Amino acid sequence: MARRNRVKVGNTSIEISDLMDRVVEQVREGAAGEILLEMEKSQEELKAEAIKAWPVGRERKALPGEPSGPTVSGSDIGRPRVHSVNLFEQATALSASGVEVTLRNTADWAWSVKFGRRAKAGQTQGRRAFNELVRKPGTKTGRALADSMEERILELAERAKEGKK
Repeated sequence: MARRNRVKVGNTSIEISDLMDRVVEQVREGAAGEILLEMEKSQEELKAEAIKAWPVGRERKALPGEPSGPTVSGSDIGRPRVHSVNLFEQATALSASGVEVTLRNTADWAWSVKFGRRAKAGQTQGRRAFNELVRKPGTKTGRALADSMEERILELAERAKEGKK
């Protein structure tokens, strides 16, 4: 099924179907594609590390509207809530500033997940897991990626500039 995106500026509203995905694919295949692939690879690694260290709490019953998993045998919980560790999502999309690769957790409660008493070494008890495992390392990784790709970005810009002449 085609994904639809709605863009509204002032009183004007347009609906874009699959155009965003095609533009992202063109960028991925074009000269800047290697930068986008590095960004996606970096986010995949960040996602894997976050999942490995994400604190998982006890089984709880899903509230109305919350994602629920299959009933666990031997459990008295009829509709268990899906753990937020299983709800990470990576996306590549266009934004006002260009192409963005994002990592987010679709659980409404993901922002409030904290490390408990049995936190692993290097993780402070009571700290928010999303900040410690996604936001802070993501910022560092983004800066490091920008530094390492700086020369390549300048080379691509020069090539594009020469192509316009």
